[in-house]
Amino acid sequence: MSVNNKITNNSLKDVLKFGCLGLLIGFLIIVFVEIKLSYAEITTIRQAFITRLNGDSETQYLLAKAEYSGLNGDTQEVINILLPNIKKFTNRFEAAVAYQLLGTAEFQLGHPLLAAGYFELMYANNPTSKNLYTLALAYDGGGNLDKALEKFAIAISANDGSMQSQEIAYAQQRIQEIMVIKNSAP
Repeated sequence: MSVNNKITNNSLKDVLKFGCLGLLIGFLIIVFVEIKLSYAEITTIRQAFITRLNGDSETQYLLAKAEYSGLNGDTQEVINILLPNIKKFTNRFEAAVAYQLLGTAEFQLGHPLLAAGYFELMYANNPTSKNLYTLALAYDGGGNLDKALEKFAIAISANDGSMQSQEIAYAQQRIQEIMVIKNSAP
């Protein structure tokens, strides 16, 4: 009986020991894969910036420099880089990116209606429902509920697939909330 109890105890200890070891190895493999994927993503982003910085045009260089400043949280530098050079952006898609960066910087500095002006220009250069949604957010953040309502409604009705489902849901929610506010106002 004593030998049977020892065998059962040893078997249970071995199962626990090797089970925990297996879990630890599995966890380490997952951590290693995540680190490798994160490194690959960082490398890809870095390569995209280097390609832009070494690009053939001055505008690509300016966009990359402004994007890098924005990623570092230096929003005023984004404005300092792009605003004096805005007339150099003759390609409408590059101009849309430049206006998007300017609008984002102004929004982060607490100037949502100024940002909306840049987002209007972004939308004019690249009319997508996603850009219209961004414009609506700026108007909403600045308190211009009439414009926000209009832009949210158009963005949803003219959805070209560039908006994500959570953005559509948020726009629908804001339309309802703004309608309630407008109906309750004297």
